Amino acid sequence: MTLMESRSTVTHDGIVEMIEGSHVRIRFVAQSACAACHARGVCSISNTEEKFVDIEDSRIDLSVGEHVEVVLEQRHGYKAVLFGYGLPLIVLLAVLISVLAVTQREGLSALIGIGSLVPYYLIIYLFRKKIGKSIEFRIRKTD
Repeated sequence: MTLMESRSTVTHDGIVEMIEGSHVRIRFVAQSACAACHARGVCSISNTEEKFVDIEDSRIDLSVGEHVEVVLEQRHGYKAVLFGYGLPLIVLLAVLISVLAVTQREGLSALIGIGSLVPYYLIIYLFRKKIGKSIEFRIRKTD
């Protein structure tokens, strides 16, 4: 891996869980920042979570149980964070402030603000395939 590549990509070690044609499911362990802490053994908030990613990749000859790296370009990661966290925050704050300015009722503003996220995530769900195609994961075999 070159220095330029290490700056522009995010990698996770994983294991091939399932292969169906060109569809590959990779299992990996996602760790919070707390998981790297020296006190994680006695702390109740550190966590690790098993995650799966589905990738369409017909170029690599893989077998179930094989160790691989899942590679994501950093710019694609930023796009995922924008759709998952940035835009919903903007929608929530815009609706919250607008409703509060009109009604002067904090509780109602909060409920409508949170409720405004339902259509947002519904739209994301409906366009999930298109969004998924724009966020490209790659598989790299490890030795």
